[in-house]
Amino acid sequence: MQRSEIVGVLDGSLWTTRQGNGPALVCCHGGPGLWDYLAPVAEMIDDLMTVYRYDQRACGRSTGEPPYDVATAVADLEALRDHWDLPQWIVLGHSWGATLALAYSLANPSRVRALIYLCGTGIDMSWKEEYHRNQDALLTPSEHRQLADLRAQLSVAQGAEFDAVERAYCELSWSTDIADRSRARELARQLFVDGLHINFHVNRVLGKDGDRFTQQPTMIGQLATLRIPTLVIHGALDPRPARVSQHFAKLVPSASYLELPHVGHLPWIERPDLLRGALRPFLTRLF
Repeated sequence: MQRSEIVGVLDGSLWTTRQGNGPALVCCHGGPGLWDYLAPVAEMIDDLMTVYRYDQRACGRSTGEPPYDVATAVADLEALRDHWDLPQWIVLGHSWGATLALAYSLANPSRVRALIYLCGTGIDMSWKEEYHRNQDALLTPSEHRQLADLRAQLSVAQGAEFDAVERAYCELSWSTDIADRSRARELARQLFVDGLHINFHVNRVLGKDGDRFTQQPTMIGQLATLRIPTLVIHGALDPRPARVSQHFAKLVPSASYLELPHVGHLPWIERPDLLRGALRPFLTRLF
């Protein structure tokens, strides 16, 4: 049974939910600027763990004032842990959420039992150029034109028209995260939550600060001292190159790397059996 709760944090309030029994694990969704979409992941492991999920500051069902930066996102996560009086928890992050999970682990290592780095983008900024090339190659010329038209409409549409344009834009853009091109748009729709919209401002501002975080001159040295058990998972057909996750895993002494075949950026949608088979043994070995 899921139990939802609004938790107050500095200058904001965060929508949260929890389910299951056992040691604590928190899920950090991607974006930035999106909402929690990791309920299917929670269902894979909620017989082993108490799984906490939440919408990040000013995203989804949560509110919150600036600054929209990594430090504030980490502070919000720590405020949730403190609210629930948890001495430690496992931190799982997907995509941008993997960067947040890493930042939290570096700032609060004694509070983190383990780190699960799911389809992250590592610390090598060259991933972006390769990602955009890969994404472009997956779209047909017609889809390229459609995406450009939808992007232009986003800046002028309002009300119900904006809602329709935003959904069409996201569906087409996110379809490149699905390896099975024959069902890509259909499967990408599973990320939608009725009534929720992307916070594009948070996406831009927090995304830039996330880049600054990963590009710190001291980052490689910080990773070398991270002794938290770490599982790095990446889809073999994710347009975000697997090499950046492989590189990240090599920099963390306690990390293991697992590549899931035949899936892209959303493995719980395409091959939940593969993701379940990766998560459960790792979690079971921790306790």
